[in-house]
Amino acid sequence: MTHPTFDFNAFIDAGKKAWAPAVKLNELSAAAFERIARQQYAFAGEVLEFSLQQMQLASTVRDFNDLTARQIEVSTQFAERATQRSQDLIKLSSEHQAQLTKWFDQTVSESAKGAKKAA
Repeated sequence: MTHPTFDFNAFIDAGKKAWAPAVKLNELSAAAFERIARQQYAFAGEVLEFSLQQMQLASTVRDFNDLTARQIEVSTQFAERATQRSQDLIKLSSEHQAQLTKWFDQTVSESAKGAKKAA
């Protein structure tokens, strides 16, 4: 009596196919996390630079009016950079949301096709 051999390649292929949506989701999430982490790292550097500028102002100005004017100038520049950073984060979030929506729609569509074939 002969026994049919088990097809390991088919088993491995089925596993890869089953895990493909989860792998894609992880890739999208990791890419988004990296982009946001880089943004936050750059912003932390800008905060440090702003702090150093504030400390330098105190030691380089001659009177209170000059200090106030220079602090307003430095603070305005920092506020503009911070506003740009927040707009960039909103853009990154919107892009990630669009990618996740596309991934979800594609995954549901493929799952529905597979379910129709099985039925």
